Order: sequence, then C-alpha cells, then structure tokens
Amino acid sequence: MLTSSSWRDDALNDALLGESESESADRLLRAIRQHTPQAATLVMEANRHQLHMFFATHTTDYVPLTQGTQLCHERDALVPYLGWYGAQWQPDPDTPPQMIELVLTPTGNPDGLVILSALAAAALHAFAAALQVFVIRPQGRTLRYSANWKSAPDMDAELGKVTWDDLVLPPAMLAGLREAVEGFVTQRAAFGALGFAWRRGILLVGPPGTGKTMVCKAAAAALPDLPFLYVRDFREYREREAIRTIFDRARKLAPCILSFEDIDGLVGNEYRTVFLNELDGFENNEGLLIIASSNHPERIDEALLKRPSRFDRVFHLGIPKITERREFCLRVLRRPSFAERIAPTVDTAALAQQVAQKSDGFTPAYLKEVFLAAALHLAQQGITTLDERWAAAVLAQVNELRNYLRRSRDPEALADMSNRGEMPMGFRHHEPWE
Repeated sequence: MLTSSSWRDDALNDALLGESESESADRLLRAIRQHTPQAATLVMEANRHQLHMFFATHTTDYVPLTQGTQLCHERDALVPYLGWYGAQWQPDPDTPPQMIELVLTPTGNPDGLVILSALAAAALHAFAAALQVFVIRPQGRTLRYSANWKSAPDMDAELGKVTWDDLVLPPAMLAGLREAVEGFVTQRAAFGALGFAWRRGILLVGPPGTGKTMVCKAAAAALPDLPFLYVRDFREYREREAIRTIFDRARKLAPCILSFEDIDGLVGNEYRTVFLNELDGFENNEGLLIIASSNHPERIDEALLKRPSRFDRVFHLGIPKITERREFCLRVLRRPSFAERIAPTVDTAALAQQVAQKSDGFTPAYLKEVFLAAALHLAQQGITTLDERWAAAVLAQVNELRNYLRRSRDPEALADMSNRGEMPMGFRHHEPWE
C-alpha cells in the first residue's frame, strides 16, 4: 500500500480495502466530498490508456497528485491499477484554465471506473463531454468487435495495403464497387438533394476465397478519412445487446464504415427482428456505410437480400474466368517475394497462362496456394531458387488441387485419404484480418 502523506494517499489506501471496484469508488467519493465539499464529481467507465492519451494531448501540467502510481500487468502491457492525477484544461482561448482531477479506482482491467473532480461543475461537465467523444474513437482508425469494441492496431497496419488496383474482377463489377463505395462520400450532397438519408448498404456474396475481404480492405483504403468498424462475431455477449452496442457505436462515430463478416452466421432467428430494426434505422443511421459479406447467400434472410434500403447493392463475387485467373497469376508472380527468386529461365507469362488454362473452378485463394505450396515443397528439399523444377511443381499442384476439388464433390471419395502417388497438397487456414 502507498505511504500516507496526504489525504489523497490515504483515500487511495482506503480504496484498496474495498471488496469491489464500486465499493472502492464509493470510498474515494466519500474522501473527495469530505476534503473538498465544494467540488463537483462525476463517475464514469473508460479505457485507461485512452484516458491518459486524452489528458496528455488535451491538457497541460498533467501530473500525479499522490506519491506513486500502481501498475499491473495485463495482456503483455502495463495498465494503471490506481492513481490520482491533476491537470489544467482550457477548452478554448477565451475560457480560463480549470483544474481537473482524475482518480483511477483499483482494477487490473484496461477498462474501469474513474472519478473526475473539479471546482466548477460546468467545466467538469464540458470536460466529460469532450472526453467521452475522444474515448469512443479508435486509438488508430479501426475498432474490432468481439464481446466489446476495442482498437485494432493490427488491422490498422493492414488497411491501405490493398487498393482497387489490387483486385482482379470483371471491369463492370469493379466499376460498380468503386461507384458504390466512393460515391457514398463524393455524392453526399445528392442524397440530401434527392430527399434520401445519407446511408448505404453493400452486400458481397460468393464462395470462400473469391476476394470479399480484399474488396472490404480496398473500400477502407478508398475512404481513408472514415473510421473502420469491423464485426466478426457476437461472442461472450447477449446477441440482442451486442447488436445494439454495435450500431450505437457506429452512429456515434458516423460517418464511418461498418463491416460485418459472414453475416449469414451472425444473426440467429431469435434476434433477427432486432438486427433488422437497427439496420432499418429506427435510430438514425445517417452517415453509415455498411459492408457485409457472406459465403452462403442461400442462408441469408430474404428480408436482408430483397429490400434495397437494407443492402442497396449486392455484388456476386464468383469463380474467376480464365482471363481473370491469368491476370491474378501474373500479379502473384510479380510480387517481390516471388519475383526476386524466380530464375531468368522461367517464362512467367507462359506459366501463368498454363495455370489459368488448367485451373477452371479455382478461387484466387487456391491460385495463390499453388505457387506458394510448390515453393514450400521445394524448400523442404533445400531448393530456394524458383527454377524449372518449381514451375513443374506448380503445375503438379494445380493437378492435385483440381483432383481434390473433384473429390470434394463426392464425400465418399474425399474420405479416401490414400495418396495415389500424387504430390501431397498442404492446406492452411488464414484468418483474413490476422
């Protein structure tokens, strides 16, 4: 416990004796009321990292008011366990600075109860309002929802790496996607002039590996000024409340992009009405660009598919044609990780054409796999130069994968795990945003 040297230190020591975070907060509030009865106080829940970031960037003279700050280790990071800070806050040049005190109640979680205190109630309320606006925003650009909203720096690092130029799609579809996404921002005035709410819904459907996640990344890259909110699941939370929490945060951050992955598996029948009501915007959905994807459109509720006000545009990302397969292969071969290792004797254009001709029914994910799996197969033999042996291995992988896809349509054949003398095919599952 802290060494007692002031009433604030004593109050923190007393808070450590509380059996719960709320009891600790009550003890701290009693101490504040006892020693500064004229002060206004406010209790709120907030992320402690974001609190410190706000104080560091929006106040001056931000210093501890007690002898020390306790830290704890949480998920490979140091989190303030408890502490007492003071800072000068000046909302605008015409307002004199106000002293704001921040008290962290004892908790080992990044999110916890905090107490704000100031002599002027109006200043405290204005400060709390500014703080609330700040803490609901992502620390970078992206928020990911899984049980609750959290900043996702790993996704921030991915956004911008994929653009429209990286997509291999039929020209008309690519143009339609760009028009739907970019038009959300560029045609904002037109929505109002035509009497429509400024909101848009885009649904991407197609088999796994056809590029739905890449389209979503490209859309995010095309609108770099909008926060990106990504929903993968509703785990560890009641679905009804999760749905409302998701849309509530999106509305507060609007204009923003709200992305749902595998939407057919997200919403159960029990909470279908709740989701549709939120999507319809019984609350104000002004400024929301919603992009959802599905590997199984046949499982999607018709109420989502056949009402434009929910998903205005539906794009079917199917199996690529031969010209698209050839272009995709060429792009893979031009990547530095491949290009710098390909021997000059390998005709990459001819190899791309051969793979495209033999790969009818392949998704882009499978096409990428044949080149990578062939390289890994040779690497196991100590061969790192991608020469004619690698080109032959690529075509062998195409044949093996084609046989696999043929057998996958026959469950009894797929159950036969014998090698039959074919080159073994390795499959890896990659989470799209990890």
